[in-house]
Amino acid sequence: MEENEKRDQRGVEVNGQWCEDKEVVKSTVEEFFKVRFVGESEPLVRLDNVRFNTISKEDNEALIGASSKEEVKKAVWSCDSSKSHGLDGFNFSFIKFCWDCLKEDVVSAINDFMVNGRWSRGTNTSFICLIPKNDNSQRLSDYRLISLVGCEYKIVSKILSIRLKKVISKVINIR
Repeated sequence: MEENEKRDQRGVEVNGQWCEDKEVVKSTVEEFFKVRFVGESEPLVRLDNVRFNTISKEDNEALIGASSKEEVKKAVWSCDSSKSHGLDGFNFSFIKFCWDCLKEDVVSAINDFMVNGRWSRGTNTSFICLIPKNDNSQRLSDYRLISLVGCEYKIVSKILSIRLKKVISKVINIR
């Protein structure tokens, strides 16, 4: 099969052979990336006798505590409205437009995570997307793996990054 014909077909090169069988492609992709995300069994560096700077109990509680409505709104408004939608089909433009109706539920969902350290059932879902690294991607190594997550993850990430900026200098010496 010629290179141009391969690009027009749905499939991937598996062990030097072009494959379009959905189940074979699916299992091959899963195995290919599973191998790349397995951690080392032994730590590469041991830090047994290293003393690290720490933050106070108050700073720690400020990092992990519940969020105010204002803090959640600030995080939402700092996100780009036009970026791709989440798993639920909604992007930040929708959330901002409907903020008066949604704010109680959004704040409640964010605080459920911030206080309990886990998402409600079903919220912890994401899609994996393969992005081609070049124009003629045929092998799995020609793709970059990304995870598409919903707005809730992005809001929590924004809140945590804003909070972390306030205490990071206490644990990392910046010169």
